[in-house]
Amino acid sequence: MSAIADESPPDYDVLRRCPLPVLPPAAVGPPDLAAARTCTPAPGPPASVAPPDDSNIRASASQSPPNSGTSDGSAVGVTSTVSPPRADHTSLPPELWLEIFRYATHVPRARTIAPADPFTPERPANYAWGVNSPIQSMRTKCALVRVCRVWRARATELLYGHVVLGSARRVQLFCRTLVESHEAERKNIVVGEDSATAMGHGRWVRHLEVRRWAKMTPSAQYWQCVVRSVFLCPRLRVFSGIWLDPLPQGVPAALEQYLPSTLQELYWQQDRVIAAAGELPILTTAFLSKFSSLRVLDLRKICMLDAERSIQDVKFAALTLPHVAYLALPTCPLLLRFAGLQDMPALRYFILDADGGPRNVWAPWVAKELAGFLEHHGSKLTTVELLPTVTQSFRPGPVCISAFLSPTACPNLDTLVFDCREKALCPSSAALAGITDRDAREAAERGAAAASAGTTGAAAPLLEAAHPRLRRVGLRGTGISRLYPNKPSQAQAHLAVLAGCRALFPALEVVRTLGFLVGTSTDPFAPDVFIWWTERFERVGVDLQDGEGVVWLLEEEEKKEKGPEKEKEGQRGTAESADVAVEAQKFAEENLKVSDEEDAKAASTA
Repeated sequence: MSAIADESPPDYDVLRRCPLPVLPPAAVGPPDLAAARTCTPAPGPPASVAPPDDSNIRASASQSPPNSGTSDGSAVGVTSTVSPPRADHTSLPPELWLEIFRYATHVPRARTIAPADPFTPERPANYAWGVNSPIQSMRTKCALVRVCRVWRARATELLYGHVVLGSARRVQLFCRTLVESHEAERKNIVVGEDSATAMGHGRWVRHLEVRRWAKMTPSAQYWQCVVRSVFLCPRLRVFSGIWLDPLPQGVPAALEQYLPSTLQELYWQQDRVIAAAGELPILTTAFLSKFSSLRVLDLRKICMLDAERSIQDVKFAALTLPHVAYLALPTCPLLLRFAGLQDMPALRYFILDADGGPRNVWAPWVAKELAGFLEHHGSKLTTVELLPTVTQSFRPGPVCISAFLSPTACPNLDTLVFDCREKALCPSSAALAGITDRDAREAAERGAAAASAGTTGAAAPLLEAAHPRLRRVGLRGTGISRLYPNKPSQAQAHLAVLAGCRALFPALEVVRTLGFLVGTSTDPFAPDVFIWWTERFERVGVDLQDGEGVVWLLEEEEKKEKGPEKEKEGQRGTAESADVAVEAQKFAEENLKVSDEEDAKAASTA
């Protein structure tokens, strides 16, 4: 990055356009286009032919009469080789150029770690255009700053918008670039002005991501470069720290001191943490209280090795985080307890990641700490998203979705997103008695039996009352192979309960299969199978949508065509049944005659 920042762009001033040729006054007639295309002068007297500059061309054009020797009124001796452009693109405002550059280098979630709306309509992948990868985007940014000085001044902001430091070499180069640009800007400040306004290239950094893995040798110089880089980015909004080992003594305090208080988003990933040894100072100290503007707090990838042993030993301080609206946690009882003690009045979006939690944690402890968390923050949540474990076993997480659907736990819940492998909803016996749909009742009974038998981990709370405000449900991990009615699956159990237990969700409007697009499925029966489920939800007044937000239904013409066919089939069946009845009657009469004749013969013989 230092080489890119210090390299001067090529001088494009020498690449001027070729001067237009001037014909001698004696030449009358159409100009020689072949000669005009080249930069060589037209044939004529050598003494009178000299390549004029633009001012000479304008002067000769103004001195020539309108109709002197040409029919179109153009000046004799002036040949226009290039038609004037329809629009002057060099006069675009800088804001438009910046938007064009951003569109060409856009990478999702590069400038923010806030979760996107899961119900944003998905689109089929356009492989002709492709999607920008981080490496491809960085190459485009490096090419933009090398075009000219004007583009360099406008694209530098994008080049340093998201910086990823994945090695010690990158950390050193980035720190050197920031220091050199800061010193160069400080020297150029006019005498008498405040030198504190010099910020260098660090003014453009919005998202700084530091990754430290085990292959990197720990050194004091590395941590000094990291802290100095953080100090030279005064307008930092997002900080992502990915650590494999515990941080050295003094590094958390240095980060707390030099990270700007205006930090809005924080992502912290740390593996092999022993909480009893105090290896997670971000939670045990007032590290978070400094950032009063913090809006996104993502702690889902903190892996505790002693989550069970230290759950009763570790004490957390109660902090006030007034602006935290997005919170992401793993299924770890220790972190759930920490979040339950904090004061977060603006919290509305909660992500619970089962992949980040410890593998050997006891599920009842998770359910207990989750109940305590919902007791403090459940009334503020409007969106809950449950992420599954990234394994091939297709096992459910330790938390049941019924825990969030109780009207006392999350009364204002509007959107619920979960994976199809999660445990099915478990209505109570009173709620089961009111279910008229046989498939939904059987699916709910199976879920309740599994929960009571203890095969699904912790005992899931039963749904006894209707949730008044649940409006949207997103189901991830659904494919067409899991929707065939003759092949029961966990996804069908969720859909059957949502369609059959309509009384438990009176405000439900949309159920969407997130990530599954019917139009891109290679199964020829995918539309028919999905329409079968759509019609089932349509009967209860709920829209079943695929990932694009499309409700798949039969067209009116197809319905009209199928209607007469059914009537014809019915009439044909009635006629066939009548013919069968007549034949049966004839057969019975013939048998009766045969039996009468046999009886008469037997009587005469006797």
